[in-house]
Amino acid sequence: MKKAEKKFKLAGTREFGVLIVLLLIFVIMSICSPVFLSATNLVNVVRQCVEIGIMAIGMTFLIVNGDMDLSIGSTFAVCAMIGGTLFKYELCPPTLAFLAVLLVGAGLGMLNGLMVTRVGIPSFIVTLGTMKIYRSCAYAISGGTSVSVFPESATNSWVWLFGAKIDGVPVQIFIMLIMFVIAHIVLKKTVYGNRVYATGGNERAARLSGINTKNTRLIAFIIQGVCCAVAAIIALTYLNSVTTTSGEGREMDSIAAVILGGAALSGGRGTIIGSFIGVLIMGIVKNGMVLLGVPVFWQDGFIGVVVILAVLVDGLIHRKDAKR
Repeated sequence: MKKAEKKFKLAGTREFGVLIVLLLIFVIMSICSPVFLSATNLVNVVRQCVEIGIMAIGMTFLIVNGDMDLSIGSTFAVCAMIGGTLFKYELCPPTLAFLAVLLVGAGLGMLNGLMVTRVGIPSFIVTLGTMKIYRSCAYAISGGTSVSVFPESATNSWVWLFGAKIDGVPVQIFIMLIMFVIAHIVLKKTVYGNRVYATGGNERAARLSGINTKNTRLIAFIIQGVCCAVAAIIALTYLNSVTTTSGEGREMDSIAAVILGGAALSGGRGTIIGSFIGVLIMGIVKNGMVLLGVPVFWQDGFIGVVVILAVLVDGLIHRKDAKR
């Protein structure tokens, strides 16, 4: 009896509907392209999910809180540019450069959070503005040029392990998985996670019950900034270069992945597991379109179609559950 109840409970979760969509896409791609199931391609799919995945972690905290951050692509670019400059010109030891990049990411996220929570400007407006400001900063740091060709003091340091491989598997995949596990524990098992759901579900009620909703939202912005910084370091060490356009479009990919994962833009709903599945759907669809030779200009449009279909399927499944 208990086993049956457990199965029913699992089928009623938001992640279940998204997981069904992921499996359907996986089966379709396996049939359409024989290359899809090769080990090399599957590792490549997950690796391509890393940057979006890590940024989607922070975005999940924000969206569950009822906020969003459109500046993450530009935050990513600023962090990558500062890191690239520090490493290239050996302005400080690699460990200090690494910590500096994390601090910059946290600082940019905090700036967004302070304007949202203390000044009272909606997160959409604030981050729309900082998206442009941070991008300009990225251009200014490098003088509009790319940063590449790093000295041995950087490439031989432990920081470059972020872009290394172990038995052909990129280290960044393990980093992403560890971050997803930590974020899941924080959001589901800690007091802060409970406060995030309470704030996103009904901020006034959360405030009246004694929760400092401003600080709860501010911390989520800082988490998002740190996630962008980690993603930037991974991209920098993996590609051994950074361009001024780095991170462009990442904000929409991250938001789409979190929404695909079952989060509600109105706040109060969403999980790290759901976002992880959403990221995998995005990665598989993008990889599938490349394998099938879909023209580049159709790829973003197709992603949009998948997002709408996934939300529809998820909605249908839970409408049925609600009628039971």
